[in-house]
Amino acid sequence: MLARRHVLLAASATCLAFPAAARIQAGLWFDPTQLPSYSGRLDRWIATPSGSIERGLFREGTQFVFPASEAEALMAAIEPGAPICVWGIRARSAAVVLMLAWAKTDSEPANFVERPAWFVAGEPGRERLQLAGRILAPLLTPQCEGMGVILAEGGAARLSVEMHRRLGDALKPGEAFAAEGPGTRRGEIVALDAERIGTEAGNLQPLPTP
Repeated sequence: MLARRHVLLAASATCLAFPAAARIQAGLWFDPTQLPSYSGRLDRWIATPSGSIERGLFREGTQFVFPASEAEALMAAIEPGAPICVWGIRARSAAVVLMLAWAKTDSEPANFVERPAWFVAGEPGRERLQLAGRILAPLLTPQCEGMGVILAEGGAARLSVEMHRRLGDALKPGEAFAAEGPGTRRGEIVALDAERIGTEAGNLQPLPTP
């Protein structure tokens, strides 16, 4: 089960000399490791349609979002199946965490995220791709709004928040889903902006108009 550690963050505590303070980057006015931590094993890295890696998925189902500038260090240190600990801000109503710091375990020195991904990047992909499979989970913004789907077989299809809301029950976990649109393939990591969707790759329809 996903381990969650709650520690009270007091304004006065940020000015005192804690052991963790030695790991705080210059200019950082608070210690992110005093925030709740979320530990588990990494299921996979998830790309944006433009090819940037900006998201990870715990095997337990929680997503964590980070800036593309953090991807190289994360992917070099943590492989799918390995443990990871994330400190950050979790949305109220969905399992998505805005990453502020990370480490292999909560007993190791934390790596701090200088520019957290408060908003999701929207750059498009350039290659025409297709995805098909069963929906594992919704793709979530840091504010816990649905913005597409993650497939159990691998890959992610991005939608606008408005379109995700409109499609509703068609995007529930376990449902068959296929999509086509501009995206990027990085080895086994695939993501696209869905322009045509359906329940199978041979029967895709354009997204409904507003």
